[in-house]
Order: sequence, then C-alpha cells, then structure tokens
Amino acid sequence: MNVAFYTLGCKVNHYETQAMEELFVKAGYSVVSFTEQADVYIVNTCSVTQMSDKKSRQMLHRAKALNPNAKIVAVGCYAETSFDAVSKMGDIDLVLGTEGRKDIVKFVESELNYHHTDPFSRREFELLSATKDARTRATLKIQDGCNRFCSYCIIPYARGTLRSRPLSNCKQELTELGRLGYSEVILTGIQLAAYGVGLEGNPDLLDVLELADSTQGILRVRLGSLEPTLIDDRFLSVASRSATLCPQFHLSLQSGSDSVLKRMNRRYDTELYRNAVRRLRETFPNCAITTDIIAGFVGETEEEHEQTMRFVEEIGFARIHVFPYSKRQGTKAAAMGGHLPKSVKDARAQQLIQLGTKLEEAFVEAQLGKTVRVLLEDDHTGFTDNYVRVRCEGECGSYQTVELYAREGTLALGR
Repeated sequence: MNVAFYTLGCKVNHYETQAMEELFVKAGYSVVSFTEQADVYIVNTCSVTQMSDKKSRQMLHRAKALNPNAKIVAVGCYAETSFDAVSKMGDIDLVLGTEGRKDIVKFVESELNYHHTDPFSRREFELLSATKDARTRATLKIQDGCNRFCSYCIIPYARGTLRSRPLSNCKQELTELGRLGYSEVILTGIQLAAYGVGLEGNPDLLDVLELADSTQGILRVRLGSLEPTLIDDRFLSVASRSATLCPQFHLSLQSGSDSVLKRMNRRYDTELYRNAVRRLRETFPNCAITTDIIAGFVGETEEEHEQTMRFVEEIGFARIHVFPYSKRQGTKAAAMGGHLPKSVKDARAQQLIQLGTKLEEAFVEAQLGKTVRVLLEDDHTGFTDNYVRVRCEGECGSYQTVELYAREGTLALGR
C-alpha cells in the first residue's frame, strides 16, 4: 500500500506530516511522491491566509484526480476551521483537523470518519514523535495551542487551548535522538514560550533547554518562534549558560508601528521589542535575529508602513519573512474598517522583501573573515550556529571549522 502527503503552511505542519509519515511506514506502507499513484493521499492543510485555504482545496481535488479510487484525507488547520465545508466537498473520505493524527493509520484503515470536537475542549498534548529533517537535524514539537488571539489570526481557533509535551517525554525523545546521532534539535510549537502551562510542576521552556544540555549526543538546540516578552533576566541567565543553545532567535514582530501593533492586539510595543533585541545582542554577540512581518494590515497608513520599514532597518534583522495581510473570517480584524486593496498590500510586501534581502546579505557579509563551525547537512553545505548557510568541503554529518572568505548572495563560502 502506498501513501502520499502534501503539506502546506508552517514548520509545525511539516513536523506533523513527517510524524504521520513515520506512523504509516511502521504500519507497512510505502511513502511515495504526491504526484505518483497512491492508495491514500493526505493533505496537511493550512488556513493562515485565504490563499492557503484555496491551495488546500485545490490539493484535495488534485489528489482525487490522481487516483479516483484512493482514500483522500484532510488534516490540519483548514480542515479544522472549515470542518463542515471540507466534509461536504464530496471527494474527502476522512477529515481529522488538528487532532487524532497519532491514530491516523487506524482511522484510515477502519474507514470511519473521525468525530470532530471543539478545539477549545482539548486538554492533552498529542504525542507525535520527533521528526528527522536531515541526517543531522531533527525537530521536536513540545507545545500546541495558542491563547493570544491576535486580531488577524485564525490559528487559536484551529489549534485550541495551550497544551504541552510532558517533560518526562521530552527527555525520552531527546535521549533517543541523541542515541540515533541527531546532533541538532529544533524545539518548536505554536506558542512555544507558553511551554509548560498546565503541566504538573510548572516546567517551562528553559527546563527543556536544560534537559537538552544534559543529553548525550545533542550538540545544538534551536528555538522556534518566540515572543519578545520572553526575553527577561531568567531567560538570559539560563540561556547564556547553555552549552547547546544556538545564538539564533526568531522574535515575532508583525509590525514596526505601535499603532498597528495595538490594532493587531499584540502584547508589546516597539520599545519593548527594541530592548529585547538589545539584551539578546549584549548576551549573545553576533547572534542572528529573525522575524515575521505582516504587510498592509487593516487601516495601515503610508506613514505606519514607513515606520515599519524604518524599524526593520534599525533592528538589522538577519532574515525576515513577509506576508501580505489576509482577511480571515471569524477574527476581529475581519470586521474592522479600512481593508487595503490587494495591490497596496502586495506593493508594501515587496518593499519589505527587498529590504529583508538587503539586510540578510549585510548580515552574511559581516560574517566574512570569521572562523566558524559548520554542521554539514549534505556533502557541501550546512549551517553555522547563528544560521548562516555555508558551502565548504566535508562529509554529511560532520562538523567543519572553516574561515568564511566570500559570499554568493546569502550563501557564505568557507575554507
């Protein structure tokens, strides 16, 4: 039996797809390309933008066209937030949304539809195992759900309440990854900084970091997206003592305008964000700060856009991910007045993308002349601890100490 996957959206979705792939492999299935004939097609959907919704529907229809006799399964955020609509599409045999995936093989083989429940009624973390992104790197999802309810975001309605992987299970997964030779681990979650809420003993993200530090074989740990409010005295104290933490911090920004941040219902302003970056750079010299930006939010004026441009340049991000604002029904922003034309949102997004490329090239340029350690993910390229991609000689899985001597776009060359 063959199974094929197609994944849209964020790194958490890609993590969950890989975990489901492993479940099917253990059950005796062969994983094939989505373009090939398969007995089961699974589309891990996304709902972060209207385009994500559209693409999710397209891929579900495409799966049926590839093999009309195959079983078609919809999982993920679009399947969750639009459960009834997806169920009525006609081509769909099973809709799981954002839970039930650890038992997905059973549901597929039983030919029974999964009973959809209110995401806000969930209390238990779904224990999907760590996934292997490369021969040297793995991802461990330790948190799910969100309680922030930013005015533009549909994800809390898709993912539900805060829940976390028990600390004992984190230790078990990390130990196994170290044993298998995965020397770099990415800790990820939907609201990663909220790790531990509701768990016995009130552990937090730093407790997981300390576990990784003490795990044989784990040499590097990267953290997923963080909130700037997390960067306090305790975080800096524990993080600075870590033997494994990579000096690369993805601090979510979304806008560099305080008035826009307020309309977005973000829990910080630019001054707090600026101070968080300053403290990180004082503690971790030469660290990489990366972020996300939404272009053209509801009511964004030209001046507010320019404020964001100036703030992004002031911070000097190593990399930014830019998204034009997308209206999501059911969110507070959808009901606000002042939605901008697509042409304006796209133009502003393009300006931010161009600025982001310039800043990324400048960050890589600033690394030239430094001697760094590169963990090779194939026989020619890998990453430094501050996430600069480097081309150099060496075998996959090896650490190479090299001098960065030149740059090709955003790729550094080492010798």
